[in-house]
Amino acid sequence: MLYEETLYSKWIIALLVPPIIGMSIGLYESFATGQGVLIMTVATALTIAVILEAMAFRVRVYEDRIFLSGFLGLFIRKTIRIDEIEWFAVREGWTGCPAKMHFTLPARACVYLKRRKGWDVSFSTNRPEEITEVLRSLGVQRGA
Repeated sequence: MLYEETLYSKWIIALLVPPIIGMSIGLYESFATGQGVLIMTVATALTIAVILEAMAFRVRVYEDRIFLSGFLGLFIRKTIRIDEIEWFAVREGWTGCPAKMHFTLPARACVYLKRRKGWDVSFSTNRPEEITEVLRSLGVQRGA
């Protein structure tokens, strides 16, 4: 692996904690009354999985591909082969990339990947200089 970064936002995590607490209280009450235990257990497990998946995402660059995923990698994930990338651009601010598929959390910059075929992809990064060097070393052209 040539590059790895995990992005998260303290504010988003703070917003996602109350649903976890609420579901945990509901699960406890379900066990206490003995009613709806199965449904509440499944609902709590799914809610926690979705929240953990959405609270952060990971960027991993290998020699042949870029792998973007949610924190757990269960629901949110995308693999882009290096040979599919026509060019890339690094833009200031985490909202500056207009790709149809955008993996974003608050960060210093975003990376826009123009693909030869398929939807363009972009993602946020706190280390734009490092990702630029890695992509250049893999032979990806820097574009607009």
